[in-house]
Amino acid sequence: MDPISKIDSPLVSILILTYNRSHFIGEAIVSVLSQTYQNFELIIIDDGSTDNSEMVIRDFDDMRIRYIKHDTNAGLFARRQESLSYITGKYVAVLDSDDLWIDKDKLTQQVAAMEADDSLVVVGTQTRLIDKDGKILSDYFYTTSDESIRHKILSRNQFTHSAVLMRTEALKKTDGYQPTLAEDLDLFLQLGRFGLFCNLPLVATGHRVHGDSENDHGIKMSSAVLDIIKKRHPGYPGYPTAWLLCQLRVLKHRFSGRTN
Repeated sequence: MDPISKIDSPLVSILILTYNRSHFIGEAIVSVLSQTYQNFELIIIDDGSTDNSEMVIRDFDDMRIRYIKHDTNAGLFARRQESLSYITGKYVAVLDSDDLWIDKDKLTQQVAAMEADDSLVVVGTQTRLIDKDGKILSDYFYTTSDESIRHKILSRNQFTHSAVLMRTEALKKTDGYQPTLAEDLDLFLQLGRFGLFCNLPLVATGHRVHGDSENDHGIKMSSAVLDIIKKRHPGYPGYPTAWLLCQLRVLKHRFSGRTN
């Protein structure tokens, strides 16, 4: 497919947050620049990296890249909220700096879905789990329709953060990212009050699974999810079941001695 013209397509704001990810960030950027959809701005927020991330990023000579370098590390939640202030596009995509887009038509298909249905506020994709070396571990499939996503999202997040395209108009009606673990789930549940969900059947996003605590969904994560669904569940079915599952996860981690 030929690159989609920048003249007759809406602008997509792509947000990448990074901290000491010089060994991954280059691959993430390449996966954005390789998209067939070309009308985007790529906003990279560096939260005080001390490695050679800046050198890797500045090596890309593309006017669509805006690099915001901070001297101090403020933490993920502060930068997530800050990132929303830079959005100028009709749609917003997120890509964590250790993840990548593995299908070049990802944005093309997501924008087409959004443009065809004004009621959509979040469009995700299916996910391929990869290790730190890029080796394929497995494919992870989510449900695709709004109804099925709403029935499952309280019990299990139905979107990969790096996979979503969000409608900016709806995003502005939310409280944005909140200072909590599972901040993406919290945001999706807010967005669902203003429109419909969808996941494309396309396996288009590569999510990096680390062997250390970076991906540890222990007691802190389970407790955070429990707090989120308590707050955001109105309008979503299945809250009693989701509440029970979260409580069981918390208890499981407590009894297994995990404190992360």
